[in-house]
Amino acid sequence: MPVILTISAPLMLNNLVRSLYTVADGLYLAQLSPEDFAASSFTWPLNFLFISIGMGIGVASTALLAHYLGSKQGDKLQTYADNSLLLTFLIGIFLSLLGFVTSPILLTWMGGEGQFLAKANLYLKINFIGLVFDFAFFTYQAILNSQGKTKVMTMISACSMLVNIILDPFFIYKELPLLNLNGLGWGIAGAAWATVISKVVLYLLAVWMVNQQSDIRTRLREIRFDWQTCQDILRLALPSSLGYGGSSLGFTVMNSLITSYGTNTLAAFSMVNRLSDIVMQPQMGIGMALTALIGQNMGAKNYDRAAMIFKRSIQLILVMSIMASLVMIFFKQPILSLFIKEGSDLDLWQQANEYLTYTAFIIFFMGLYAALNGYFQGCGQTKYSMFMTIGRLWLIRVPIVLALRYFSNLGSTGIWISMLISNLLIVVWGFIIYWRNDWHELSKL
Repeated sequence: MPVILTISAPLMLNNLVRSLYTVADGLYLAQLSPEDFAASSFTWPLNFLFISIGMGIGVASTALLAHYLGSKQGDKLQTYADNSLLLTFLIGIFLSLLGFVTSPILLTWMGGEGQFLAKANLYLKINFIGLVFDFAFFTYQAILNSQGKTKVMTMISACSMLVNIILDPFFIYKELPLLNLNGLGWGIAGAAWATVISKVVLYLLAVWMVNQQSDIRTRLREIRFDWQTCQDILRLALPSSLGYGGSSLGFTVMNSLITSYGTNTLAAFSMVNRLSDIVMQPQMGIGMALTALIGQNMGAKNYDRAAMIFKRSIQLILVMSIMASLVMIFFKQPILSLFIKEGSDLDLWQQANEYLTYTAFIIFFMGLYAALNGYFQGCGQTKYSMFMTIGRLWLIRVPIVLALRYFSNLGSTGIWISMLISNLLIVVWGFIIYWRNDWHELSKL
């Protein structure tokens, strides 16, 4: 238990800090208009779709580096770290350019139109400029996380978040009455530029900290390309990337369906998701820590200890999820008032209030989902993570949303029900896979 908390606590804080990027943008943009807020949230699935490839490489790198650290194969560590960085840089540059060019086409396909489309396109195109820094950061994050140096990531993420929070009001608003200062007044574009700058700061700090504190160091100009190593990384990264990418496409379809219910439904969906992201960070942190902890113990063939770590993690996650659910239930009104102005649209308030009630139960299953993902990734069995991520949306959630939309009168309530059912069923499936497989077999990378 102490080991789990030691490794996961900084990751919890790190995830919380990174979640505050979007929450900060949302809080500031919500003061402009519900449309600006909804437009920034509308772009999230597309942005995540592109980032998912880098995240997959990051997961693969963490698992591989942790495995070779556990098995004490130091000769392979540098080669894998170097080629992970090379892959993330090259792919990041390509996808940054691709996303910038195709942004309006993709947003139109999702159902965006008129002024709403213009705002969403502007926000997304600017964010794509910072995509390459996201990708490169994932490799440095993997290097530190695989060694259990999670506190470092928390420190640099906090610095980056502060940059974003400070820049946001100056870039978004024309006037800042509380400070008696004038801002740039760039609106939604200002929020995007503040995020890009903060990502650059995050990347530079990550490079500096790896060079200062890591036992594994890497520099782009000194990298020697190794095709076999890149193949190993991509082989392990592909299922995770497909899982994240499939999830993003699923959320893209979900956004299209939600948009058809009206701007208020999309705004309610986005607001509550950002709030649930915050309360879910402790559970997500444990899930991320499991990737390194399970990977190291599997590499060292400590199977019993790996099993014990997973069981203790489940116990922690259950306690945290219950606490988070209680917070969502008993503090709904003050939580929602952070995003919805007093006297605002009553329909928006009612939909957000209803979704927040469902979310109190949804996050219970999301915690278990995070633990199972971390376990499978630590074993090097990223295909199971892919199946969970894709199946949750494409095989369960989207079909239920469509069925309830066309064969019931539930309205937006059908969306909330589909999310609850999909998370429940996919967790049941994940545990079935866990119980039916042998740890020794799962540990083969």
